[in-house]
This record gives sequence, structure tokens and C-alpha cells, in this order.
Amino acid sequence: MLLMPPRRLLLGLLILFFLQSGLVGAAVVTAPEPLLAGVTDILSQLNRQPDRRIAGEPIFMPEELQRFYAARGFEPIWSTADRPGRERIQSFLRQIASPQPYGLCPDNDHSVFFRTLLEHFTLVEDDSSRPQLRWNAWYDVLLTDALFQYARHLIEGRVQPDAVQPGWNIHTQTVDLVALVTATVQEADFNLLLHDAQPTHKDYRTLQQARERYLKIQSFGGWPTIPAGGILSVGMADARVARLRARLLLSGDMAQLPDGDLRLDADDVKALKRFQRRHGLAADGRLGRETLAALNVPVAERIRQIELNLQRWRWLPPDLGKKYLQVNIADFSASIVDDGRTVLSMPVVVGNRYRKTPVFSARMTYIEFAPYWYVPTTILEQDKLPRIKADPEYIDRHHYEIVGWDKQTTIDPQNIDWPTVDGESFPGLLRQKPGPWNPLGRAKFILPNDYAIYLHDTDQLQLFNHRNRQFSSGCIRVKQPEELARYLLVDQGWDAEQVTAAMAAATPQQCFLRRPLPVHILYWTAWVDDTGQVNFRDDVYGRDRDLQRVLEQGGRDCQSPRPAVARK
Repeated sequence: MLLMPPRRLLLGLLILFFLQSGLVGAAVVTAPEPLLAGVTDILSQLNRQPDRRIAGEPIFMPEELQRFYAARGFEPIWSTADRPGRERIQSFLRQIASPQPYGLCPDNDHSVFFRTLLEHFTLVEDDSSRPQLRWNAWYDVLLTDALFQYARHLIEGRVQPDAVQPGWNIHTQTVDLVALVTATVQEADFNLLLHDAQPTHKDYRTLQQARERYLKIQSFGGWPTIPAGGILSVGMADARVARLRARLLLSGDMAQLPDGDLRLDADDVKALKRFQRRHGLAADGRLGRETLAALNVPVAERIRQIELNLQRWRWLPPDLGKKYLQVNIADFSASIVDDGRTVLSMPVVVGNRYRKTPVFSARMTYIEFAPYWYVPTTILEQDKLPRIKADPEYIDRHHYEIVGWDKQTTIDPQNIDWPTVDGESFPGLLRQKPGPWNPLGRAKFILPNDYAIYLHDTDQLQLFNHRNRQFSSGCIRVKQPEELARYLLVDQGWDAEQVTAAMAAATPQQCFLRRPLPVHILYWTAWVDDTGQVNFRDDVYGRDRDLQRVLEQGGRDCQSPRPAVARK
């Protein structure tokens, strides 16, 4: 991590640099010196330096700078010789100093250097309070490097996913930064860069707009904190109702303040339910402990939560597919999205804290109805084998069978000398037959991937009664497998009766999809749904926390309030 020098030391270095450059005391605008040789010499020197620095500043994109300037004959791109040129420099410096609309952290990427410089010199033509800055090749290369770095952050974010989450398996397309910056310079329009560099997905844009709304709330002082107290339900009077109404009004859950007294009325309950749904809480319309905790999360923390999810969008490819299945791990949900609209959604169970469901993309290729469950080696050794050795009838009673390694030959348990068998000498594979007792339920949805993760039915439907559904060993259990299968196979001529019959069969059946479906296993703790409502979820895997920590390691300016931690 680059450690910035103390302010006084930085100022001293700058003044020394200005004295050596003959810049101090230039009280009037002078014609710029020819910069052609200057840019060439600076880049040539840069390539010979092991630490890649200019005027003490680290250069972030040396190869891109070389290609960019070489393509334009090493001509500079910034100028203070006229008003449009000066305004262009000031506009970009403001942009990198405070990239608020885009959910980026303010960077130290030369912004401190230029900010300190302009505290002592001016670019404004009629400003006599400070000497006017004479632009040179050093500044040109530094500011262009800042432009490249800013473009890269807009596209990729400030950190790479592998620095936060090992095993990240979703990659965005490669963008030619030199071509993008060249087009921006030719058009003299930074809005072109902002438009072309950012994700184009509508969900990213709507989340960005939500952030702007929350920034406005923050600028007005945020929302009020509601004191602790007993559970409030409809008809109950409490002085906290006034603060509750103000809180719900600011976040858009309530359209206008009721005229009634301080009793929780029907309008309050309606607004409270809307808030609860947006935060993944039980929508009972009561002010209880979990709802109170969510209401009292400061707006600054919600803004940061949005920013972290904007960062995740920059790690995704620009096109997720016209139709795809998305699993949101943090929301415990799976959805089919068709042409930007959610057409099917259902609860899911995801991996527990020890075997977390990974983030990746794959393609669903087939459905297996009435599947066998092949007992994993660890479960066989630690759980099943001791039970079988104590009671060999356990196999038949619990619908198991033993097959050879070819998965075809059946092995009679009566012919096995069980006292001599251990995990390594087990004569084949232990599998459970199709049926309602099977942990995979009546269907599994296969998407070949490096993690051996798939979606499947379950025999433990009671797990869906929990709000926090971290119970699996990584695979994703869906609550409505029959409905999902019908949707996937309707264009292949399957009707509801055929799907039901296949799921109830005694033998497995594989049905390949004519059009493999893109599947994205993602982690969103903030997003905007189809109705325009901003949703927040607990950071159940601590991935917001990990991303925040890595961002903070990148510089002091990225430190901000941490997102709300997961509530137990």
C-alpha cells in the first residue's frame, strides 16, 4: 500500500519542484512551452525506472500511457492556453476528487498532488490571488494517468474480485482502455467515458439512482433514530410512532404523514410491512426487535452497502443473457429473469457458514427427475457405516442399496462381512433410491461447474420456514422444483402432468434442455426490484465486510461506516 507523505512534507516537495521548474512567481499566463519532446522524454525515463514514478507520484498505467501517447505522436492532451482547456482540466479534477454519482471511493490517484498544487497556483484567467500555473509535460502525463486509472475503476472497480473472494468464477469482458480514453479525448467529452465505462445493465443503473436518493437523505441530516421499547402493533399508542412515521416517510415507505394521533394505525402498518419486505423481514406490520434494528441502521451505512454492490456489478459481464436464472445467496432466493423482468421467483436454501455457496456462472443443461442420492465418502464413513454395522437392516429400511463402481451392478448386503469393512474397503457406492425420503427430493437441476454445485428439491421442507436459510453443504435447495421444471420444459412440449409423473417415478430420468439456460449464482445485499423498491439484506457470509476491508486498505479516503452486520 502506498503511504502518502505528511501534508507539510508533500507541500515542501511540491514547492521544491516548482522552484526547480521555474514556476514560482509566474503571475501571468505565459505561452505554454513546446511539450512534444517533454512527453517523449518523460515516458522514456519512466520505462527505465524500476519504481515507475513521475515527480514522486506512482504511475498506475505505464503501458497504456505509452500506447496512448505513441498513437498521437506524443502530443499532450491537456492545455491551459485557453479557457476551454483550463475548464476541461478543472472539470476532470473535480470528477476524480469526488466521484460521488458512481459509487466509487475517492482515490489518491494524483488527486492529492493536483489539489495541493492548485492551492498555491491558479488556472483561472482573472484570478490575481495566486500565481498562475504554467502547464508542462509532467502534469500532462500525470493527469492522463489519472484518467486511465479512473476509467479502469469505473469498469472494474477499485479491487479485483480475487482479492476479496477466492474462487470467484465470473469474469467481465476485456475493455481496451486505450481505445476508450482515445475516443473520450477526441470527443472532448468525459460523459462519453462515464457512459461507456460503466455497466449498462438496468439493475446497476437503478441501484446507482437509489444511491443518489439516499445521498440526498444524508444531506438533510439522515433519518431519526427510534428509541428501544416494547413491541408495537396496530392500535397501540406510543410516543415513538411520530419518529417511526418520519423514518418511513424519508425512506419512501410511507407516502404522507397520517393526520391521526400517536396510535399505530392501518397506514402505519402498511408502510411498516413494505419496509419489512424490503429488508427481508417477516412482514407482520409490528415494530419488534429485528425491525427496530433495521430501521436504525444509519443512512450512511445503507449508502455504503449500495456502493459495495455497485462494485460487484463492475465484476460482472455486460450481458447476463436475455433469459437466465439468478440465485441471490444473501436473499435466499432464485429467480428466472426474462428480458429484464422477473417471471418466476422462489425461496432457496444455501450453503452454511462452513460450506458457503460460491459465486459463479454456469449453464443449466439438464434436469434429472427421481434422482438417486449417492452418499458422499465423509457421510458414509462418519454416519452411515456405523449405523449399518450396528444394524444391517438399516439399508433396506431406509431405502438404500449398494452398487458397484460402474453404478450398474447391485451388491447384496447379505454377502458383505460388515465387521471387517471400513471407509476405504467399502465394496462399492451407497445410494438412496428415488422417493420422498431422498435428500435430493424429486428433481435436481444440473449446471456443470468446477464446484459440483447444482439446484435440487429437498425432503426437508421445514427449512423454508426459517428466514436465514444457511443449511446446505453448498448446493442450492429450491422450494418449488415442480414449478421450476414446468417453466423450463414448457417449450419442449412437457405439460404439468408429465412433470408430476416424472418426479414421482421410481427410476431416474434425464431431460436435456434444448437451450441451455445461463445461471448466475450471485451475492447481492442491496438491489432495486422490479417495482422500483430498494432492497437490503444482511451480510450473511461477511462478504460485504471483506470487500470493505480491502477497499479500506487501498487508502484512507475509502474509509466509511461499515455496513450493518448480520443479525443472529
